[in-house]
Amino acid sequence: MRHRNLTLLLIAVLAAFRVLYIVYGPFDISPDEAHYWEWSRRLDLSYYSKGPAVAYVIAFFTSVLGPTELGIRLGAVVFSSLTTYLIYLLGRDVFESESAGFYGALLVNVTPIFSIGAILMTTDVLFIFFWVLAVYCLARALQGKARWWYLSGLVIGLGFLSKYTMVFMCLSLFLLLVFSKKERRWFSRPEPYIAGILSLIVVTPVIYWNISHGQVTIRHTMGQAHLGSGGLSLSLLGDFIGSQALLATPFVFLGLIFGLARCAVKGWKEAKSGLLLVFFTGAPLFLFFAVKSLHGKVQANWAVASYAAAFPAAVWALEGAGKGWVRYLKAATIIMAIAASLVVYFPWTLGAFGEGLIRRPPYNRVTGWAELGENVSRESVLLAKEGPFFIASDTYQITSELALYTKGNPVTYNIVTGGRRMNQYDLWPGYFDLSGYNALYVRGGDAEAGGEFMGAFERCEKEAVTLHWGDEPLKDFTIFRCYGFKGMERPIEYETY
Repeated sequence: MRHRNLTLLLIAVLAAFRVLYIVYGPFDISPDEAHYWEWSRRLDLSYYSKGPAVAYVIAFFTSVLGPTELGIRLGAVVFSSLTTYLIYLLGRDVFESESAGFYGALLVNVTPIFSIGAILMTTDVLFIFFWVLAVYCLARALQGKARWWYLSGLVIGLGFLSKYTMVFMCLSLFLLLVFSKKERRWFSRPEPYIAGILSLIVVTPVIYWNISHGQVTIRHTMGQAHLGSGGLSLSLLGDFIGSQALLATPFVFLGLIFGLARCAVKGWKEAKSGLLLVFFTGAPLFLFFAVKSLHGKVQANWAVASYAAAFPAAVWALEGAGKGWVRYLKAATIIMAIAASLVVYFPWTLGAFGEGLIRRPPYNRVTGWAELGENVSRESVLLAKEGPFFIASDTYQITSELALYTKGNPVTYNIVTGGRRMNQYDLWPGYFDLSGYNALYVRGGDAEAGGEFMGAFERCEKEAVTLHWGDEPLKDFTIFRCYGFKGMERPIEYETY
């Protein structure tokens, strides 16, 4: 009861802190969050690159709180809190250790890659929740209770609606049943197959949507997977491993690997299915992304699910080591992770170095958008006096931010430029037949006039805009006031998906 109450207290304190940080913190909504918010304004069965879950969650909270930072991001706080409690339950029930559950829940919340995600409303925060929930449900299902199998099927389906990487949960379960002599019995039982049917039913809307939209999601996923690309790059593998160690912090990263290894050894030796389940839902997925990184860039967040359930495993493994120095190692690990997370949340505390960080990724992705919206809002008032107009940009990221931060949340358009990747805007009604309209066309940097789109206007005027962090310049944009749109033909095909 003590560890459960401590976990609930931890969740409450962190949730309150995150809400206050979202409301009063200095960072704007990121481009991905803004794009998902755009999805939430046009609810559908699925979307170009992801399932519909993130859009529906954002739509729910913004229907109450409006298109605000808190409205968009509150779902991240809620689902990260639920994930925290699931981590505790894994420690308590799978590892049979209340302390492993509590310290695992603590550790996951002070590890930078997870603590960052707890305030960003992306597909990852939902995906991680359903991934960990599926691990917990399957651990209970392997104990022989049919209802947990059926619940597992539903959860896996919902996870797929969040992020398609959830399909690896099916592979993880298959590997467990193959390599665990004790659990092979489930191949001849109906429960796993019924669970699979339930998963398929849940994901049917996504399948239908994709078929009715020319398989764009499949094409996009194949492109992201670098299928057909040749050559191997050990440097990219090194970048991938380094990014994981950096965002998890080195000690935590090594502890997670040690925890998964202990799960494998003790799970096979003592035929403990729960431990093997944690191993198979972690190691194969991590190995997949490691191999994938040999062929192309793997984003740091892609492999997060591979060790999401390993946090209580790391604590449990160190508890089993039984050495006096382990206590100090655990304390040092938690302190290091807390320090790293505080730096992530408050980079300006590092002085001049922190100010420099804010001007580089990932901070430059969450700064300046509100100020840009204010500039475009002022321009909109002036251009409205000349007649009807629309707002556009050449990237979906800027287009989404303009829709969010321009006064009135107008419909915005992503201009089709030669060779750019297709995105969700291309599946919605476009600007091609808005003949006679004027436009505000916003581009990043100090851009020059030209191109097919600007050539479709009678004339365009340029204005450079510099955004700031405090009193210092942050980044530049160019706003073009374009008059007399002549219309354009919609492109039939895209070079990349």
